[in-house]
Amino acid sequence: MNDFSGLNTSPDTIRWKHDRDGKFSVGRLYRRNLSSEPGNIPGPWKQIWKSNIPTKIKCFTWTVSRRACMTQEKLKKRGFEIVSRCFFCKEKEETNSHLFLHCRVTSQVWHMFLNILQKPWVMPEHMADLLTCWMTRGGSKKQKNWWSIVPSCIWWSIWKERNNSCFENITNPMQKVKENCINTLYLWCKEEGIDEVEQLVDFLGSL
Repeated sequence: MNDFSGLNTSPDTIRWKHDRDGKFSVGRLYRRNLSSEPGNIPGPWKQIWKSNIPTKIKCFTWTVSRRACMTQEKLKKRGFEIVSRCFFCKEKEETNSHLFLHCRVTSQVWHMFLNILQKPWVMPEHMADLLTCWMTRGGSKKQKNWWSIVPSCIWWSIWKERNNSCFENITNPMQKVKENCINTLYLWCKEEGIDEVEQLVDFLGSL
């Protein structure tokens, strides 16, 4: 027993190890979780929350960038017995990256905007990577006002169209999807007082 003489013989207690006083509270847990959120990790997180788009779309963009939208791939991982196929190309598995970036059908919406730049562009593997490099291609400061919200607009338009096909059995031609995306961008910009978008909308509408 002499070997254990230095040990504390007081009863065991539960301690919150992240603070010196060992006391736990919901507030402390919340602050710790908040400090470990992606906003403190290199990435586009601050860009998302500071963007000039509706709050609901900020949350959606954050979900997309984390590859967390409930695609068929996600449902399969949760045990649902389904055949995962993209509702647009009907060829590849419906993953977040495929649906929002790499599908040969939905990529037409990206090309509509990227053609404005007339510069080479290689689509990144994941959505967070796209947001990180997207702003470097925005041109003038005025152009960046609307350019920064284009990814959110495209993703929102794709997701709505995907859900129409999945739940309502409604499939619109890609030209209609493009028009819906342009209209959405215009409305968001007008709500935020971004007037530079009007010439862009006229140009895109002529494509």
